[in-house]
Amino acid sequence: MRRAYRTLYRLGIVPWDTTGVPAPLVDIVEGHSTLPPAQAVDLGCGTGRQARYLAEHGWQVTAVDYTPEAISAARHKDPRGQVLWRVADATEPQEVDPDGHLSGATSLLLDNGCLHGIPAVRRLGWAVTVNILAAPGAVLLVRAAPPQHRGVGPRGISAGEITALLGDRWQQAEAPAAGWYRYTRTEST
Repeated sequence: MRRAYRTLYRLGIVPWDTTGVPAPLVDIVEGHSTLPPAQAVDLGCGTGRQARYLAEHGWQVTAVDYTPEAISAARHKDPRGQVLWRVADATEPQEVDPDGHLSGATSLLLDNGCLHGIPAVRRLGWAVTVNILAAPGAVLLVRAAPPQHRGVGPRGISAGEITALLGDRWQQAEAPAAGWYRYTRTEST
């Protein structure tokens, strides 16, 4: 998938790069489920639309993507440097947080379509990253396509698979929208 994403970014074919900010994220930032601005991490940020949105609303944002072309485009769209952009694999905690300052200090983790494209054998690494970064009470917002066994693109993941990956440190909340999942980190570690 890495080669495919790099090629698509080089060609400018990025159908996942939509013009709007997803309603479940807007709800967390401006709506009924508002969280106070703090540290956020955008896993699989692409060209960074959601990361920039969070920064514009007072969040301290680290945004990661394993595709250098995506991060380059994201930096270009952030001339004021409001977001810390990092080429990193979301399944490798030491790449996402090399200096350890995000560890246990992240209040919002956003995954808008990253996890569902990670091969099953690497998904545990994603869960390790999320668990290391999350502060007690943190919110994890995930958009994921359902599992599919054929065709081009992400293979998908079910809510049950996400819950199993996260373990008992997370409590699932009501789904904020179709294809979206929200979890809250329990206070215990």
